[in-house]
Order: sequence, then structure tokens, then C-alpha cells
Amino acid sequence: MHLLDNTKMFWGGLIAANILMYLCTIIISYTWSKVYNHTTLKLTKHDVFNSFIIVTANILVAIPGYFLFKNGNIQFTTTDNFFLDFALLFFAFDLVMYLLHLVSHFIWPFKKFHDTHHSHEYFNAISLYVMAPAESILFGLLLTACALFIQLNVYSFLVFIVLNWALGVIGHLNTNNIKQPLLFGNHVFHKTHHQHANSNFGFYTVIWDRVFGTYHKIK
Repeated sequence: MHLLDNTKMFWGGLIAANILMYLCTIIISYTWSKVYNHTTLKLTKHDVFNSFIIVTANILVAIPGYFLFKNGNIQFTTTDNFFLDFALLFFAFDLVMYLLHLVSHFIWPFKKFHDTHHSHEYFNAISLYVMAPAESILFGLLLTACALFIQLNVYSFLVFIVLNWALGVIGHLNTNNIKQPLLFGNHVFHKTHHQHANSNFGFYTVIWDRVFGTYHKIK
């Protein structure tokens, strides 16, 4: 875990990774819309400024976690339980984020924070990053808490973070398709959420929407 132990390498890598993911989001979203000739939401100065704030928040929220790691409160393994730890992160966060997402639509002040993201009923290249900083910070702190109380495989942790980003990108691609997902959420599922806000709260799967009756199918 040389990268984590070396402070300069860690922060340099974290900053570079966040900038790279931001740029890849723009490239993927723009290319998708061009190739499939989708109408995109106009990009505004406010969107750009908001997205820069979120990228910054995604970096700064790592400070408490790194402090806890350097002080030995957070420990990772590199050899054990890769698949088990990844499955734990994926399905636990799928449930937790479903519940928090549901709360964000009905309870103040969470609803006020989340309304920023729902200013986009369809998407532009940075819609993924248009949100209240509080939401980005909360997700980062949940990751920190998870690593604090459970010793995780570091590679499971990193792969989960990258997958979370990738699924976010996919979820915010414009589409005219109405094909419904069987298990994992996609851009059809999440676009429906932006247009029918009290449904399709799932982050990674449609499981909890089906269980709790919040699944909305486009007809």
C-alpha cells in the first residue's frame, strides 16, 4: 500500500484521479449524445461552477479518512476477501443509498440539497456533478465510516469507488430507449427518476424499488 503510505503520492493520485474521472465523464457523455443524436440540456456557467465545487469536495472529503488511516484507525488488507468485500460494499451501499435517496425526496433539509440535482430533467455532459456539496460530502463520509468499522480489502474499496463513478456516468446518459433493466439500474431507469421524481430511487440495482413498490416502468 505504498501509495497510501506516501502522503504526496496519495494526494497527487487522488487529485489526478478526480480530474481524470471528471474529464472522462464529459467525453463519454458528449460522445454518446453525438453518436446517438440525443438532444442535451444546455450547459450553463452555474453547472460548470457547481461541478468544480463537487470535484473539489470529492477530494477534500478524503481528509478525515486519510487522517484516520495515518493514525492506524483505518486499516486495509491487500490479500483477503476481495470478492466478499466488494459484494458487501456494493449491496450494503445499494440499500443505504436507496434509503437516503428516498429521504432526500421527502424530508427537509435533505430535499433542499437534492433539489439541485433535480434541476436537470434530462442531461448535459456534467449533470452527474450538478448537486449540492453536502451530498458529495455525505457519500464520502459514509465510505470513511465503512472503512473505519470494517477492515476491507483496499482493492475492493478502490474498485467500488470507480464502479460507483462509472454507474453514475451511465445513469446520466440521455436516451430515448424505454427498455427496462432487469437487475442493475441504467440510464433508462435513472432518466425515469429525473422525470418521475418519486420513483426509481435505486443507485446500483432496481431491487429495493421493486421490494418497496417505488419502481416506475416507462410505457
